[in-house]
Amino acid sequence: MTTTKSKLKPWCWPLHWQILLGLIIGGLAGSMVAHSAMDSAGANVKPIDTVRGSGLFTTIKLIGELFLNGLKMIVLPLVPSSIVLAVASLSGAGIGRLGLKTLTYYMATSLIAILVGLALVNAISPGTDSQGRGILVGKDVATSFGDETSTLEAKTGDHTGSSFLNVFRKMVPPNIISAANEGNLLGLIVISLIAGGLLGKIESGPSATVKSFIEGVYQLSLRGVEFLLKFAPIGVGALIFCAVAENQALLGPENRFDSAARGVVIFAGVAFAALLLHFLVLLPLLMLFVGRFNPIKHYRAMAPALLTAFSTASSSATLGVTMDCVEKRGGISNRVAGFTLPLGATVNMDGTALYECVAAMFLCQAMGVELSAGQQFFVVLTALLTSVGVAGVPSASLVAIVVILRSLETQLGINTLVVAIPVLLVFDRPLDMCRTAVNVFSDSVGAALIAKSEGEPIYKHEPHHAPGHE
Repeated sequence: MTTTKSKLKPWCWPLHWQILLGLIIGGLAGSMVAHSAMDSAGANVKPIDTVRGSGLFTTIKLIGELFLNGLKMIVLPLVPSSIVLAVASLSGAGIGRLGLKTLTYYMATSLIAILVGLALVNAISPGTDSQGRGILVGKDVATSFGDETSTLEAKTGDHTGSSFLNVFRKMVPPNIISAANEGNLLGLIVISLIAGGLLGKIESGPSATVKSFIEGVYQLSLRGVEFLLKFAPIGVGALIFCAVAENQALLGPENRFDSAARGVVIFAGVAFAALLLHFLVLLPLLMLFVGRFNPIKHYRAMAPALLTAFSTASSSATLGVTMDCVEKRGGISNRVAGFTLPLGATVNMDGTALYECVAAMFLCQAMGVELSAGQQFFVVLTALLTSVGVAGVPSASLVAIVVILRSLETQLGINTLVVAIPVLLVFDRPLDMCRTAVNVFSDSVGAALIAKSEGEPIYKHEPHHAPGHE
């Protein structure tokens, strides 16, 4: 029983409250550092350079990077072991049924998210002023955002629509070790699915030895996640400190948008509102009417994963925490969680797909380009397809937005859309954090819905395990 004295000790609080406290402290400290940098920066010194050059920022950034690297490290043994065990416990029909349910959910929720974003961005039109004119028409965006343009070019290169064929190439890596080294999560998932299916067909003694070894790797990985979570409040606080300090200093005291500032802020508000609508309304409705379970319980169970996803802006790095929350706090079996969550972290990107659509439509509006209903449908379809292949790392959706806009430029015979993308970088990081949280939450909702459809109990005090995982 919690005593009054223990309530005053943050280290005695539940994990999600400790992480939330870390977020608040880190955010406030980051804001103070950014304000100090803006006040002390000279005429020829940018506030962002002052922030990044300070010893305090460098030290705290190191702490955040160590925590993030720990999360990424644990993904490598956790994902293959969980998938192999999950698939090996299924029959051939069971794999097909689970796979069909999973992919149907992923495609359906991503499409719903995109349509929500499309409806809001069309209704509010953040890219136009009161006269209906594009807010960036006639403005030299490349000059005003020179540094951001260079950053964007370094991140996106010369990607085109055909670049996303690489997604299929990554599905069958020529070398498993190099795939792991390169962080090719999709390739590892495909190999693990095949290995699990083959292992389930072997009934000889050696297969039991292999299963026992993989079970040991899986359990060890889970213990590693538990160990890392002890440092989550500090690590999350450090990450949010760096994000707030950098982005606030990046904006600076000057207004580089002039009259367009209001439209860019409205765009950020529209994107955030659409993400919030999907997160707080549409997904809970699925839980209520399709899964028939209490959404509040799910929010509580997923709180540590959501806060970690928000601070890291990486669904892949959060995967270990997501699986820990789904299995231990939600009571969902490894049979379902081990199959759906790693796949979801790679291909299910509701928040990313929504953001890609809103961003592409906003830039078209801002540059005075009107899209027909057919062209808007093309944006929806391209956002759905590109979101599947977007890596679960910060700002990866910028590549997808470039692909969408370049495809539109080819259709319309213009070359004025991609050059406007740097304006997105001003709010990209905070919106990236929000859409990553939506991505992770959608993955967890899918796991819960599929578990219920399979007749498994969820939200029990003792987690339910598939046979062989007691």
